[in-house]
Amino acid sequence: MNLLPPGGDAPPSATMVSRVARREIVVRLRSRVFTATTVILVLIAAGGILIASTVLGGTASQPPGEPQVVDVGFSGGSQALEASFREVATALGQSVAITDVADAATGRSRVEAGTLGMAVSGSATTPAAVVNEDIPPMVEIALDAAAQEARLAAAGLSPSAISSVMAGVPFEPVQPSGSSSTGSGQSAFSGLAVAILLFVSITGYGSLVAQGVVEEKATRIIEILLATIRPAELLAGKILGIGFVGLLQLGIVAIAALVAASLVHAISIPALGVVEVTLYLAWFLLGFGLYAAAFAAVGALVSRPEEVQSATAPVTVVLVVSYVLMFFALPDPSGTLSTVLSMLPPSAPIFMPMRIAAGAAVPWQVALAMVLTAGALVGMVWLAGRVYANSVMRIGSRVRFMDALRG
Repeated sequence: MNLLPPGGDAPPSATMVSRVARREIVVRLRSRVFTATTVILVLIAAGGILIASTVLGGTASQPPGEPQVVDVGFSGGSQALEASFREVATALGQSVAITDVADAATGRSRVEAGTLGMAVSGSATTPAAVVNEDIPPMVEIALDAAAQEARLAAAGLSPSAISSVMAGVPFEPVQPSGSSSTGSGQSAFSGLAVAILLFVSITGYGSLVAQGVVEEKATRIIEILLATIRPAELLAGKILGIGFVGLLQLGIVAIAALVAASLVHAISIPALGVVEVTLYLAWFLLGFGLYAAAFAAVGALVSRPEEVQSATAPVTVVLVVSYVLMFFALPDPSGTLSTVLSMLPPSAPIFMPMRIAAGAAVPWQVALAMVLTAGALVGMVWLAGRVYANSVMRIGSRVRFMDALRG
């Protein structure tokens, strides 16, 4: 494979890097593995959104913040409660649609048929209700309050006295210091999903870099490539090309997740906003670049494909340890353990996106973690370039890391 134009001088370094990257992109995108894994990840993302909408309280027809409208039927003397019932339900933030039914039997049959959420019969002071088992509790509370108001009126209390007795207690929500405001099931679900997806992507595409390096050594194609291109250019093009493919795949999955979330209104926390998704993709690039350089360095030390797993084991262990620690920190994403590990470059690509998805990361922490990880990335690229250049042409026995570093 000759990357030089016929009869021409060597092209600029950026041109050579782009040619290598383009070659990697074409090869990876034509792979059936890319197509299959993309489809699987999209299905998992869409399925996760559906699970969130079912298990964590979202519905396909009821967006977050809009309470369910409950149909309530009144019959007989209970119809006198309709006005006060509606007023109390509205004060409680519960939307109701009130209708009159002929009698108690008709109301029961309509509740059983699912056309009514609650059927009220009897008198205003002694009402009886048949309710759907899934009815929101605020509907029952509103009926109790309306009945209590009717009983007070029947006892002879004036409207002003009734208002004084029925006045609610004001509640002021206060967030305890040091606690997380997003410790809900949705935040934990979102943080876990994002961390798992990034861990799988960084590990998978980082391993592709190592495998590609070893395959070129094993087939001795590397000797032909390095006759026309410098080792640093070849390594940079390989990392950029594979990284673009990984970014494209995650972008497709992110778009699918955004579309699914907009259709079913499953997530009420800012885990799937455009800004958050952009940050996830940025963290993939930082994490992939950091670990891909490490994978390339250790991959260049061996010459046989069967040695790749043992050579990349130290790098994989760091990733796996970060992944496992994430489960311990997930219940308290604002805690000390989670905060510290989200700042350290080896674990930041897993921890910081998890904390962003859980709504626990503040902007200065995200910015600082990105700066530290970017600095580690620069250092790792320099180290990987030196090790790669000094060992990629040494075919045969495994090269010691220190020998490759010293050259």
